[in-house]
Amino acid sequence: MKRIVIIGAGFAGLAAAKALKHADTDVVVIDGANHNLFQPLLYQVATTVLSPAQIASPIRGLLKNQRNTSVRVPSFDSANNAPRTSTIWSAGVSSSGTRYSVGPRASSLAPGTSSS
Repeated sequence: MKRIVIIGAGFAGLAAAKALKHADTDVVVIDGANHNLFQPLLYQVATTVLSPAQIASPIRGLLKNQRNTSVRVPSFDSANNAPRTSTIWSAGVSSSGTRYSVGPRASSLAPGTSSS
C-alpha cells in the first residue's frame, strides 16, 4: 500500500490529512507537538476569557475517525529527496534518542511557523 507522510499538523497539515480520508493509502502525520494550537486566541486564554481546551485540540482526536491515518509525535529532522525518505528523531530512553526513516511514496511538508 502507498504511504503519504505529512510533516506538520497545523492547519495545512490537518487539511491535507483530512482530504486523504478516503484515499487508498496509509497516511502518517508527524508533528513535534501532540496538539493543534490556534495561537491568535492565546491572549484570551491569558485573560481567562477562554480556557486552554477551547484553543488547543489533540491531533489524534482530530483525526480519530480516519482509519488510514496514524500520528507520530517525534521531532522531524530532515527530508532527503534523492532516496525519498524523511528522517525523524524520537527521544527514547537513551539520552541521544533514536533516529529512523520513514520512506513515503509522497510527502507534504507543512511545518508551520514559530512565534517570536
